[in-house]
Amino acid sequence: MGNLDDKQQAITQDMMIPELLRAAPELRPVLDRYGLHGCGGEFGPMESLEFFARAHDVPLHDLLAELNDALQKGTESEGVQAPSDSIADSIYQPFFKAGIAVVLTLGAAWGAYLLLRIGILKSFTAVGLNEVNAHGHAQIFGWVGLFVMGFAYQAFPRFKHTSLAHPRLALATLWLMLSGIVLRSGSQAFLETNAYLIPVGIFGSILEIAAIGTFVWVIWRTLRGSGKSLAFYDYYILSALGWFVAQAAYEAAYFVATSYAPSRDALLTIVSTWQAPLRDLQIHGFAMLMILGVSQRIFHNFYGLPAPNPRRSLVVLALLNMTVIGEAVGFVLMRRIGHAWVGLWYGSVIVMAVSLAYLVLGWRLHTRSEESDRSLKFLRMAYVWLFISMAMMVCLPVYQFGLLKLWAPQSHAAEIGFSHAYYGAIRHAITVGFISLMIVGVAAKVVPTLKGIDVRSLTGLWMPFILLNLGCALRVSFQTLTDFHEMAFPAAGISGLLEVTALAIWGTHLWRIMNGRVSERSEASTRLPLLPGAAIVGENRVGDVLEAYPHVLPVFLEHGFTPLANPVLRKTLAKHVTINSAARKLDVNPEHLLKALNSARSGAGAALVSDSVLSEVHSA
Repeated sequence: MGNLDDKQQAITQDMMIPELLRAAPELRPVLDRYGLHGCGGEFGPMESLEFFARAHDVPLHDLLAELNDALQKGTESEGVQAPSDSIADSIYQPFFKAGIAVVLTLGAAWGAYLLLRIGILKSFTAVGLNEVNAHGHAQIFGWVGLFVMGFAYQAFPRFKHTSLAHPRLALATLWLMLSGIVLRSGSQAFLETNAYLIPVGIFGSILEIAAIGTFVWVIWRTLRGSGKSLAFYDYYILSALGWFVAQAAYEAAYFVATSYAPSRDALLTIVSTWQAPLRDLQIHGFAMLMILGVSQRIFHNFYGLPAPNPRRSLVVLALLNMTVIGEAVGFVLMRRIGHAWVGLWYGSVIVMAVSLAYLVLGWRLHTRSEESDRSLKFLRMAYVWLFISMAMMVCLPVYQFGLLKLWAPQSHAAEIGFSHAYYGAIRHAITVGFISLMIVGVAAKVVPTLKGIDVRSLTGLWMPFILLNLGCALRVSFQTLTDFHEMAFPAAGISGLLEVTALAIWGTHLWRIMNGRVSERSEASTRLPLLPGAAIVGENRVGDVLEAYPHVLPVFLEHGFTPLANPVLRKTLAKHVTINSAARKLDVNPEHLLKALNSARSGAGAALVSDSVLSEVHSA
């Protein structure tokens, strides 16, 4: 059984999954039961067993006991078959690719083009209603919807240690959804002069409703089939799925109503009454609740941040669902009956903002993460933008009836009593700042992991991070400033180009990973060879050092490298990790460690260099 001949508790929490499965492939079924199947290829992702247990919500003690028990039973590795591929193993890929394609065409790219027109002509009426709504539809259904569906199909079964129900039907929902988006958004953009396209858009909406309804049914069957009880965060996910269906039906009815409006006045009445509540259902009901639910599963399990409080979480969920209803109903009643109903809308906004603060601050996202990587900066910044959006909503009366009347009393927004610029800035802060940053961050972690690539070996994606945040900041600030001076329009127009560029860089990077065109630049493949007689440096592998100078083992142990006391780990894990990487993980000062190692190296046995190391040096 490979390197795992030591039967006394040979498997420990520090062992990396690929090394374990290379040495003992017969243990694969144990890990597959807890969600490994389809993740990371033949030998799994570059994760320790400790991380795997936390990420998949498995008691570490139980997992290690099962693995060691299976090892003791001693199944012959020659009789173990490699895991077979299935549709569900990589079902996220076509959904993610479709989402990237939509956002770089009908979604963000089209939106950037519309924004440029607005910036050049210095007017928000420079683009038509149907053009704007076609873009918004592609963003909600294509960008957000497709990524949610792909992630849900891939991750939710693994959260419950089960298999995806009806994987072929799940894959069919991609083509239903994508066809619906193309027909609906594609036709709506040209409705101004081509009314005969209305039935095409309606048919597209029907396809979308069918896709979403089937998706929700498959996920429900998967959760029910797992035999596991629902966790507190699952109720967020189920609420979001309910809002996903509701907004799809609402969107279809709204499209029909606006398309067949008998006059321009009737159209304006429909839009001014029903469009804002639709966006509330889509953004606060569907997208926000889904993100909050997934966040409570991954921040603790994936990054080692403090665990959420289940009781607090469920109380906040009830409040958030009520506030989504309250802001939508309050807005409609305000428009239909009278402005007294603005109290229901604004009260819901206040409760929503306070509830979110109460929930998210309890997660302590600012604290040090045990498993930090390139994705975490996106996720943390996303919540900053969520609170910016909430703060802007709370301050809307102050802006509308205070700042505008004081500094821009002659503006159109002050005259009509409503700032489209400010309201649009609020929406952009949450759609791009919160939702898009969360999608980008989660995908940047999930995709390499599922392909068996160590996320820490890849580029940090700093350019997309900077461009997305800069673009969003420019859009939110300068769009608001258009209420005060038309000179702000060009800067707001340029912001879209920055955001599209960021998404293009990120999307191309992920697409190449999914196609297998990005190779892992792991420390194991880029480490420095240990030269005979040369000083030990941080880029040397721990295993190489121990092979060349076995007498320095006590130095490692004295500095906290206690896993090296296990001979199995010295043969496996130590060969694939550098001194610097191990020191960072164990919070050891690498300079002090290297000084001690070199002192011990030169003290005795300096001439001991293994044949394997020498041959590696000669071939380098």
